[in-house]
Amino acid sequence: MDNLDRILNDFTHPTMGSLHAAAFIAVDQSGNTIYSKAAGRAHQDDTDPLPMNSLYWIASMTKLVTAVAVVQLVEQGILSLDDDVRESLPELKDIRILRGIEHDASRRSAQPKLDPIQGKLTLRQLLCHTSGFIYDSTSKLLQNWSRSQGRTAYTFSGSMAGYHHPLLFEPGTSWGYGGGVDWAGQLVERATDSTLEDYMQAHIWSKLDAQSTTFHPERKTHLPPLVPMMYRNGITTAPTEKRSLTLVQPARHALGGVGLFSTPADFSKLLISILQASTTSTTSNKVSQQGPIKTQAPQLLTKPGIDLLFRPQLDTQCRQAMPRPLGAQMRRVLNIQDINDAAQADHALGGTITLRDIPGRRRAGSMNWSGLPNLHWWIDPRSGIAAALFTQVMPPTDASVTDLLIELERALYKAIAVETEEPKPSASGVGGVGNMAKL
Repeated sequence: MDNLDRILNDFTHPTMGSLHAAAFIAVDQSGNTIYSKAAGRAHQDDTDPLPMNSLYWIASMTKLVTAVAVVQLVEQGILSLDDDVRESLPELKDIRILRGIEHDASRRSAQPKLDPIQGKLTLRQLLCHTSGFIYDSTSKLLQNWSRSQGRTAYTFSGSMAGYHHPLLFEPGTSWGYGGGVDWAGQLVERATDSTLEDYMQAHIWSKLDAQSTTFHPERKTHLPPLVPMMYRNGITTAPTEKRSLTLVQPARHALGGVGLFSTPADFSKLLISILQASTTSTTSNKVSQQGPIKTQAPQLLTKPGIDLLFRPQLDTQCRQAMPRPLGAQMRRVLNIQDINDAAQADHALGGTITLRDIPGRRRAGSMNWSGLPNLHWWIDPRSGIAAALFTQVMPPTDASVTDLLIELERALYKAIAVETEEPKPSASGVGGVGNMAKL
């Protein structure tokens, strides 16, 4: 693994590196941590290296955890993926689709043009970003609507009020990244009569013995130090400007799409649990050939539940709409080389799914996503590998972090000599569909 050390050290070099700090952790299906290293320094004037057990705001990496919580409740028959969520979330009862804003001749007043929803708004759509909810931080139309309404809440204001705004398209007709998973987290709260923090602590983090993951770090003692948020001032130079977190703290609500704080050690326990349950009997590689699982992680989902978490969910229309709003850096991660290529990736309940092998990197059937301050994770059931890259760098979609991720991924697969000639999994998912096939 010396090459991974070199890559991390080069990217975080104090004078020539493009990042101030980064941590990378990789695990295998046997429950082993096969690589773990933190490089760089949290503060410019630090003399000590970045500790591996530091705390990070993981932002949209939270979405995977909320998806696991939802599937747990779907398995129990408590939630349904295709019921209209407006029955359980009355605050969305009158949600409309924003088509535009009409101004009078003097432009002194603005009138939003709003249409009713024609069909249902479902939990499946919320998780897969086909609901029409788009982050207001990325939509000029929604920003204009907010100004016309005198609205002050926004995506990162720490409250669900930041996600109470019109949709931008009819649910189920397109793909757009937004706060649907935050509303899915609210459904978990309503269905369990608890907060999302309490539910996850009881049904996910305590089972994994992950003690440093929370929506509310201000309420916990003995947490590791939080890595500060650094902003890049140039294209190639390391970030030098320290700023407060983008997410208002303390947050009023446990936001299921953006709100968690965690450590590489804690998050890797989640990855191991999902990886072990998702790895199929047809996997053939150096990792799986080591023999039976040595360390059995706690089971968060049944095998049918895991299959559901990984199963591609988009129809042709939504899949064709996805590459453009993914953005250039996520397209690089997914190896989407043509913005019109709808055959490389899909979206599952837990994240995006790679439909074709990426040479030298992850296999078809791999699931991944990222977090706003340039964090990334992926789970590759066919190869028996999962990994996560942690940074606290802004602005988001940083090209240098994408470079780092891809270099680390290539070096990792080369180091463990993963075979890449095995037949691809079917488009129906990573394994058998069991008794949840109808979902």
